[in-house]
Amino acid sequence: MANKKPPAQINRPEPQDPYKMRTLEQILTLFDGGDFLADVMTRHQDLMQDLTDHLETHGPKGCQGSMSLTIEYAVGNAGDVGMGAQVTFKPPKKPKSSAGAYINDAGELTLYSPMMARMHQPVRDVTDFDPETGEVRDVD
Repeated sequence: MANKKPPAQINRPEPQDPYKMRTLEQILTLFDGGDFLADVMTRHQDLMQDLTDHLETHGPKGCQGSMSLTIEYAVGNAGDVGMGAQVTFKPPKKPKSSAGAYINDAGELTLYSPMMARMHQPVRDVTDFDPETGEVRDVD
């Protein structure tokens, strides 16, 4: 007998499961009857507003925030899956406040600049000037 080639196997498509979770949005909608996803979206919008406000007030330095989503799964004996979700938002940090001052001769903070103190010393005496040309004469 001749060697016959076995017929090609045709993979049958799996039947469509109408209850299958196909997107992350569908999974997040399961928590708290959809309130969890609505809360996440509201808080995400608040984070975006915080970033925009920080950029306008303080510039791009340190203008960063984050959102962390954690979904925990626990499989039961019957194949059921218990799930828990938690989301945390971290808005941008405000920069440290800054100020400037000087230290006086007594070692205390003051707003009076030492450079200003040097400027207010008695005025030097200027030599006479030439009345015809208006030039200041050199001290020789």
